[in-house]
Amino acid sequence: MIQSLLAVLGGFAAMAVVVMITAAIAAQLLVPGGMRATAAPGTPLPQAYLVTNLGCSALAAFIGGALTARIAGHDPLIHGGALAMLMALMSTASARQYRGLQPRWYQLTLMTLMPLIALLGAWLGGNWRSLS
Repeated sequence: MIQSLLAVLGGFAAMAVVVMITAAIAAQLLVPGGMRATAAPGTPLPQAYLVTNLGCSALAAFIGGALTARIAGHDPLIHGGALAMLMALMSTASARQYRGLQPRWYQLTLMTLMPLIALLGAWLGGNWRSLS
């Protein structure tokens, strides 16, 4: 039980670190005013930043799912599913918080596609040895 909880939380933490680092780099490169401008209410974010952030979030979701499966050591899809549900809940809460400030397509992609990518990462992470 503890290992399962640590697996999901560890995968989520790894995902958060990857997102924070890549979002900061993307903001510096693609948003006038950098990271500070991304936090300013009512500031529209460039589409290039949003698309780049989705790509980085997909990478983070995949890494988080794979790490969750590896830490769990068993039932990779169950643990990946738990991570995916946590991601869906967190992205839904975020979408409510930023309603009207982020495009709907962006929010929906975070809520739906990223949990699926985490599941893929968990499946591959849990089956890595059998694939080689």
